[in-house]
Amino acid sequence: LLHRMLSGTPFVGRLISAEDLVGALRGRKTPLEVEAIRRAVETTEALLDEIGAFLRPGRSEREIQAFVHERMRARGVEPAWDPDYCPIVAIGPEAPIGHAMPGDRSVAPGTLVHVDIGIRQDGFCSDMQRVWYVLREGEESPPLEVQRAFQAVRLAILAGFQALRPGVQGWEVDAAARRTLTQQGYPEYLHALGHHIGRTVHDGSTVLGPRWERYGQTPYGVVEAGNVFTLELGVRVPGHGYIGLEEDVLVTPRGAEWISHPQTELWVIRP
Repeated sequence: LLHRMLSGTPFVGRLISAEDLVGALRGRKTPLEVEAIRRAVETTEALLDEIGAFLRPGRSEREIQAFVHERMRARGVEPAWDPDYCPIVAIGPEAPIGHAMPGDRSVAPGTLVHVDIGIRQDGFCSDMQRVWYVLREGEESPPLEVQRAFQAVRLAILAGFQALRPGVQGWEVDAAARRTLTQQGYPEYLHALGHHIGRTVHDGSTVLGPRWERYGQTPYGVVEAGNVFTLELGVRVPGHGYIGLEEDVLVTPRGAEWISHPQTELWVIRP
């Protein structure tokens, strides 16, 4: 647009985009910025503990979101994105995947409860996903197909974590996670594995994503020490709902470091 506006002037051909420079600058977090993100993640994890205590059969997606908004206000933080979609709460097999407003679907035995939540605290953001299973009467643990899907998601995120280090391109990290998931017999997720976080939930130019047209050149960006990324993916379990996990990680000169505490087992809600 700027080049068209300057058509016929001496400035044509003399200006280049600052996108690469600004993207790299925003992606390289200082130690103080990393500490601010850590604090936002700690608060988010405390909120997730409160959500887990609030969940019980009969609670609706809308009620859960309203509860989280009240707890955010009490802690003096705000949603990291549009409050209508933060947190995203999805319950059961009929819930849509991705950015959708909560509805009237309620916590019920045999269903999965999926929460995608991020906060902005002191100018910096978190972005995490967690999942619970609601036990049926007489069940002591989730069904095997649910446990198997959870472990598949967890292992795929771990593969991405292990591939994340300075010098690799974003698509290589995504490929490691995507390959791990599909080798376990699950369909590939239809989005990127991860993105920068910082002052916003998308704060930098490199995307940990596949080499698909819609991502342009962003998956070819080079990972650098000081970057903070999300790692997120999931699978739908027929008859139960969606298992999605999302972790926040720091890239160090030696590799990746967890900022969030990874969910390593499926949390349960007892009837």
